[in-house]
Amino acid sequence: MRLVALLALAVSILPRAGAAGDPEDELKAAIVLSFLRYGEWPKQAGTSSPLTVGVYGRPSFADVLRQTFAGKAVEDRPVRLIELKNPADGAACQIVYFATIARDAEIKSVVQSQQYSHVLTIGEDKDFLNIGGAVNLLVVDGRMTFEVSLSALERNGVNISSRLLRFGQIRNTKKGARS
Repeated sequence: MRLVALLALAVSILPRAGAAGDPEDELKAAIVLSFLRYGEWPKQAGTSSPLTVGVYGRPSFADVLRQTFAGKAVEDRPVRLIELKNPADGAACQIVYFATIARDAEIKSVVQSQQYSHVLTIGEDKDFLNIGGAVNLLVVDGRMTFEVSLSALERNGVNISSRLLRFGQIRNTKKGARS
């Protein structure tokens, strides 16, 4: 039932006007938008500055995100997308989506670095949380879901509302927390 509710939430925010992307990518993009809406970052610039999402890898996914974000705002702040040529370039973003894990040693050093101390990292590879990522999107039994590393969220100083986290799987817990 939790997955059905997550899918309903995601479908409700999918782009309405004929986006010609991969349906799985469209669902991932809607989930990224949900994380923007239910996230809180320690270094919030002014209230009118855009929320920035960086994408590293797969330009086709960046196109789907661009369509999903078109005309959207989160708490009256516009959402902006940038394509990253290097994973280290995402330090000014609120979210960095890793649409590849091809160079996991490089990505690991970046997602665990101090420069990403306020960035929510989202990936789509089974090993993404193992290398220090915070959220991993995956398909299980033909359904989209996500898993979250609470220790990575804590390390990065990012808070995600429990209203969203309840739809995913918690892979590890904060110190002193109960599973």
